[in-house]
Amino acid sequence: MDHQTLLGELDELLRDTFSLWEPGWVTFNWRAYTYDHTRRVTGLATNLCRQEGGDVRVTELAALLHDITKPYDGEYVVDAEGKRLVDERGYWYNVVRRPPRSNAVTRLYDELELAGTLHNESGAILAERLLRERGVDAALCARVAETIRDHLKPSEDAPVESGCLYDADTIDANIGLPAFIRNIYIHLHYHDQRKAPEAPTIETLLRERPLEYLQPYIRDNLPTWNEGKRRDFVPRLRTGAGRRLARARLDRLADTFGWLGQELDAYAEQSDHTGIDVMLHYMTHDDEPSIAEETCYLCERWLNGATKASTRAFVEAIRREIEGEI
Repeated sequence: MDHQTLLGELDELLRDTFSLWEPGWVTFNWRAYTYDHTRRVTGLATNLCRQEGGDVRVTELAALLHDITKPYDGEYVVDAEGKRLVDERGYWYNVVRRPPRSNAVTRLYDELELAGTLHNESGAILAERLLRERGVDAALCARVAETIRDHLKPSEDAPVESGCLYDADTIDANIGLPAFIRNIYIHLHYHDQRKAPEAPTIETLLRERPLEYLQPYIRDNLPTWNEGKRRDFVPRLRTGAGRRLARARLDRLADTFGWLGQELDAYAEQSDHTGIDVMLHYMTHDDEPSIAEETCYLCERWLNGATKASTRAFVEAIRREIEGEI
């Protein structure tokens, strides 16, 4: 089987596997997020690997399969005070979350008795088996498994492919426009749980008084979030290409948040395909959202000839980052 055919078959299997779980949120993710995240990480890790001179086949296969057992991670295990419990390596414990349906992947997961194993370890074992079944060379299978096993916390002397996957995984979840849209959904998801009983729901706010929600979120919350990511995550990255990309994305976000602050004034005067309208599109399409699908809609059906150049550039930048461009 040639490489592209293998990737296509595995991608189809991955999509089917993630669909076995019911829609809904678990920890800071929702069902549709995991497949979108995997596709973005695959493109990004592959591009980082090319820059770093690693083996693209290893990185691409590992990135595609790195979260194949992630849906088994349920809610965090907490102590009596609600604090998350961690193991000796600092990894959070999760309740095992089983799907109501099954396929070849879940049957193999049970056959290999992987329940309760961290998803980087169970994913490595399962991925190696899936690749062997498809006739992939044993040495390549082993390297892919090693890269998956490393993706949560690679050692200082880990292969370059491991560093590329770790960096891509970290950047996608935390740094850049896709991470910003993820933050939108996380912020929305927890709003009603944290609001005062007499305060309006997020649905009411977005429908009747969107600026009441958007003003503090854009002007205060987002810049603080962005600088926190710069402080906490850039020093952890393992590759030069990853660090350069992260800094570029952080700078782009800082500029974007400044621009969105200006767009708040324009939106208050006249709402017509502004950057705020882009944000509100994501915010009001929050029922099991796919970041990729919503962005595709904006690019192909929402933008029009009258759209301001700045708004068009914003949407196009989101699309490019989704596709893993660096």
